Amino acid sequence: MEPRTELQRNALVEARRQELNVYQRALDIQWLNSRMEDGRMGRCLALIQREAEMEKDFQERTDHAAIVNARAERETRLGIEINKVRREEICQLLRRHYLRERDPSLKELAKKLQAGYVCRDIQQQILHNEYRRLQEKAEDMRSNNILLNALSDDKDAEDQEAKEKMQRTTQYCKELQQQLVNRQRQKQCQYEDSLIEKKMLEDIIRTMSDEDKRELQQKRDLTEKTRHEMKTFLQAREAWKQKQKEMVIIEERKIEEQNKMMADRQSAIVQERERRMKIKEEINEKMSAKILADEAARQERTNIIKLLQEQEYLEKNFQDDIAEQLKLEEVRRTTKDALAAQIEERKKAVRDRRMVEAQFRKETEDKIADDMRKEREEHQKRREKGKLYSQELLKQIQDNASRRKQDVKMEEDRAVYVWDCDRKWRQEVSKEREKMIQEHAPQLLGYLQAGVLQPSDLPAVRAGANTKPELKVLDIEGMAKSKRAHRRQEVSKEREKMIQEHAPQLLGYLQAGVLQPEDLPAVRAGANTKPELKVLDIEGMAKSKRAHRFAKCNAMCRTLREY
Repeated sequence: MEPRTELQRNALVEARRQELNVYQRALDIQWLNSRMEDGRMGRCLALIQREAEMEKDFQERTDHAAIVNARAERETRLGIEINKVRREEICQLLRRHYLRERDPSLKELAKKLQAGYVCRDIQQQILHNEYRRLQEKAEDMRSNNILLNALSDDKDAEDQEAKEKMQRTTQYCKELQQQLVNRQRQKQCQYEDSLIEKKMLEDIIRTMSDEDKRELQQKRDLTEKTRHEMKTFLQAREAWKQKQKEMVIIEERKIEEQNKMMADRQSAIVQERERRMKIKEEINEKMSAKILADEAARQERTNIIKLLQEQEYLEKNFQDDIAEQLKLEEVRRTTKDALAAQIEERKKAVRDRRMVEAQFRKETEDKIADDMRKEREEHQKRREKGKLYSQELLKQIQDNASRRKQDVKMEEDRAVYVWDCDRKWRQEVSKEREKMIQEHAPQLLGYLQAGVLQPSDLPAVRAGANTKPELKVLDIEGMAKSKRAHRRQEVSKEREKMIQEHAPQLLGYLQAGVLQPEDLPAVRAGANTKPELKVLDIEGMAKSKRAHRFAKCNAMCRTLREY
């Protein structure tokens, strides 16, 4: 049914539009649901894949960590072992160094080995110098041969050189002739030039002579003019001098007239001065008379004053005598009273002293009795204390005896310990000596001093030589055999003779260790040769009666203490 009106059409359009919207919304919801399902599935797959990768990565990392841990553990154990071995080597080296520094025998051996190395270096240097000298000698011989060959070649060269020299001489002569010709031509040219120059010089000289003559004439004229001026000047000067003399004479006359006038004036002044002197003398006489009168009056006044002073002094002495007598009487009276008072005081002091002495005697007797009582008590206490002290002393003696026993035991134990340590030390020293000899002696055979190597060191030397192929062929045992046995026998015989001759007279004066037990027969034989020495008990003297005691301290003990 088709719509007829506008409202119906609009309603129909609106209904269709709503249906389309609903349908579109349904499609959108369906698409969204499908999309959500697809996304959820993708996320699940991604999560599963991520978990698988994480598990794989964790497994790989776990395996790698285990491998790394195992490797680190192995490296740690290896480092510990290496460190342990290194520490043991360092300890061993330090111990060897300590032995070499502390033991005198090893020090001496090291010095001798060093001396052997020095000797070897010196010998090698000597051989090197000898080789170099031979090489230089061979070089000189080779150079001499080269020179001889060169001399034979030089003869041919000299002949060729002589020919060339002749040719050069001929050429040189030709050149000299040409030079002489050229020089002669040059001289001719120079001569012609010199003639021309000479003519020119003559003209110049003539001109110069004319000029000189003209200058001389001018000088003569100038000299004449100067002489005339000088004469005129001298005449004028003489006239001036004459005029000056006349003026001086006139001035002298004026001065004489003035002197005469001054002399007249001085005579008047002298007369005036004499008049004044007379007036001054009169005034002085008047003043002296007045002074004398005043002096007489003053002297009279002084005499009166002296008389008054004498009278006053006499009166004062009289008064002093009266006062002195009164004072003496007062002193006598005072002295008498004082003596009486002293007598009374002495009597009183005697009475007081007697009372004090009686009281002191009584107190002293009481004190003596008290002291005697105290002394008896002290004596009783000392007796009791002596008993206690004797008991304590006995106890202390017993304790000291037990302590001494313990000290002796400890000393013996310590001595045994020291000797054990000394034995171990000697063993270590012998091992170190063997190592040093094994290390250094094979290279120094033939350079060491006599006595450095002992027969017991031959195995170590042999072992050290076997470590190097170039030293295996050495005959170590053959080198060790000495050819001085006969000399040792002679030395022993001479020693026996010396002991037999001198030792019996020196018994008791020789140092310890000079005579050995094997020297006793020789001493006995020497003593039998003299009657006064036959009675000596040589064998008894050789035996020591002192008990064997261990030393409290020795070099080994100090070494142990430092260690």
